[in-house]
Amino acid sequence: DVYKRQVSTQSTGIITGPTGIGKTSIISQLSLDYCMQGVNTLWGSFEINNVRLVKKMMSQFAVKDLEHSLDEFEDFATKFSQLPMYFMKFFGSSGMDEVMDAMDYAVYVYDVEHVVLDNLQFMTSGQGRGFERFEFLDASIEKFRKFASLRNVHITLVIHPRKEDENRALSTSSVFGTAKATQEADNVLIIQKGKFTRYLEVTKNRFSGRLGKIPYRFDPETNKIYERTPREMDELRKNFKKTHTEQIL
Repeated sequence: DVYKRQVSTQSTGIITGPTGIGKTSIISQLSLDYCMQGVNTLWGSFEINNVRLVKKMMSQFAVKDLEHSLDEFEDFATKFSQLPMYFMKFFGSSGMDEVMDAMDYAVYVYDVEHVVLDNLQFMTSGQGRGFERFEFLDASIEKFRKFASLRNVHITLVIHPRKEDENRALSTSSVFGTAKATQEADNVLIIQKGKFTRYLEVTKNRFSGRLGKIPYRFDPETNKIYERTPREMDELRKNFKKTHTEQIL
């Protein structure tokens, strides 16, 4: 709900989480949900190429692994192509001015309301060393925030966290770079590992102030996440407690 309410406003959001936890899959699902509701979306995928990204999105869109349903692929591909979803052609380290020009063009020509940039480290890799890199990241985030305000769009930035103790939950201060990144952001969403299940945690919400945690399960067939029910959570807690009790005994 946090992102759904803010996706068409002059705002920026940050998504972070440990390496390999599924940041791209989750923001892909979120952006696809908004796009299917009529929110024109522009993707900048700097870590994985567009072919792999679209393959993931197609599974989420069809709610099935289309590799096992090739006879349905063409039908779903046709429906998917009709969505107001657009993709930048950049990959890896990319110039800020070129990326901003592409965003500006998409907003003007395609009425884009939601821009996803995944992720900021890959986009800016090799551009600045040492403290210069942090300054460059700060300058980039400031430019994106100004763009969101001027063009009345929502920009979602995927940023890796800094290296921390893997046994501790991440916090807003875990986001890579200086504090400016999270200060500039209107909302921050962290994907957490948890003791017995992964969960989404909203740690900043400038507009309503509502924070919270959403436990979820991941379905590898569809590349989608689903919120866990209270009953599922009770079962996970019981199994977790039982396993650890047996280990102690």
